[in-house]
Amino acid sequence: MLEGLPREYDVIIVGTGMVESILAAACARIGKSVLHIDINDYYGAEWASFSLDALTEWIQKQENLPTNVIPEDQNEKVVPISDPKNLFRNIQLKWNIQETNEETSTVDSDSPKSITLTELKKQSRKFNIDLTPKLYYASGGLIDLLVQSNVAKYCEFKLVSRLLLERNGQLANVPSSRADIFNSNDINLIDKRLLMKVIMNCSSMSITDLNEDQNLPFIDYLKKQKLNDALCHLIINSISMVDYNATTEEGFIKAKRYLDSLGRYGNSPFLFPLYGNGEMTQAFCRLCAVFGGIQFLRFPLAGFTIDCSTNQCSGIVATTGERFRAKDMVICNNAYMESISENKHVNHRIVLFTNQSIKTSEKEEITYLRLSSPNETGIHVIEVGYGPGCAPDGFFLLYLFPEKSQIGTCENTDQIIERLLKLTGDRFNRTNILGQFTFDQVETISTSSASSVSKLLLTHGPDGTIHHDSAVNTARTLFYEIYSNREEFLERAPDPEDIVIEDSSNTDETSTTNTNANTENEDS
Repeated sequence: MLEGLPREYDVIIVGTGMVESILAAACARIGKSVLHIDINDYYGAEWASFSLDALTEWIQKQENLPTNVIPEDQNEKVVPISDPKNLFRNIQLKWNIQETNEETSTVDSDSPKSITLTELKKQSRKFNIDLTPKLYYASGGLIDLLVQSNVAKYCEFKLVSRLLLERNGQLANVPSSRADIFNSNDINLIDKRLLMKVIMNCSSMSITDLNEDQNLPFIDYLKKQKLNDALCHLIINSISMVDYNATTEEGFIKAKRYLDSLGRYGNSPFLFPLYGNGEMTQAFCRLCAVFGGIQFLRFPLAGFTIDCSTNQCSGIVATTGERFRAKDMVICNNAYMESISENKHVNHRIVLFTNQSIKTSEKEEITYLRLSSPNETGIHVIEVGYGPGCAPDGFFLLYLFPEKSQIGTCENTDQIIERLLKLTGDRFNRTNILGQFTFDQVETISTSSASSVSKLLLTHGPDGTIHHDSAVNTARTLFYEIYSNREEFLERAPDPEDIVIEDSSNTDETSTTNTNANTENEDS
């Protein structure tokens, strides 16, 4: 299985999550030899996307961790891996529909109950279910990195075409542009001008221009600008996307990012990847492979080898006993290196399988909604369907997750769902929910990248936000920690048509540039 695989590399990276995949691409791009492995048979780790059948298999799968490997000599210590699936707790997949239609033959065919689980499973491959649903700001963060590195050529996106907010107990469209604001019938003329003034301030003012207002609660700053409660809610919840206890500085920074993203690719600040977020890690893995990196799924990893004399991580060892050395660094997701049974914070995730959108529309929509009030943490709601290739035609995936992690086990699934159903009314109710997939995801983002062993760096998984900033920032920081001579982080990869391959054996004919230069020299 491992025959022919080189035994020494510059960098060995364990895990195919977002941080690890970005780092693998960055290291390979500067010419480093990279071994990028995962014990799973799929890319993405905590960031993966699954078909319906693959999700069911993943839920049922139990990892059989290897037995301890004997050290090679007295100077070597082998640290066995931990089970990365321990990051997921309280995993449940429940269906509200029958397995077959034998027991529902008397039900009207238009009823949601006429849909059977057997019918859904036949369309399993049309589902792409994210473990970590995310959106992409059109400006900054991961999108800028994709463009800068030319990894964008491996990706396709759709615009998040509909932003919603709660208004008067119902779901309403967020006015996303100047035209939307002035065409809105829900805001009077005076309020429109006040709202536009605040939006222009958020877009153009620097933080230092706020002076003493910088540390003022954002809600108090907005009220100082004479905005009513409805407009304050609009800016806090749907533009800045912060909680009500946020400072003005935080509100301004996040509003500016939202506003800077508007208009870059359309009348929305957000993009969503075709076929789910799992495609992003694979895109960076492709770039790594293009520049010589070796990708290896289902790697029989047993542990990490430590040189006792120097307390350095020298590499990894397979269950078969083969050792692979890393000259510069070993990088791994911290789920492989530590017991997380005592870990504190978890992100609660809810995925609903539905047969109707939460708000009717004449066209296929990708929808984002943030639920929040003065007394609660924000709850993200993302709805995707057939358009981005995430569900069969006529079905939807509805992701709900609190923005902030919580201590211990989360048991508020029904409370979160009811919070949404109060806004949708009769057009979307519990009969439209065909099934629900819920789990708690241990948050490892607070874990330090440093370990007690040198030449070993730990990465982290996702957080509860809708963006990838933490993953991108961590990858960049770790890259420069390894290569402090300021190698460029993910320099743009050339397009195939830009690559010129010269035949070194042909001394008469070289590149066009050299030929022209020689001709000019002869003429002179």
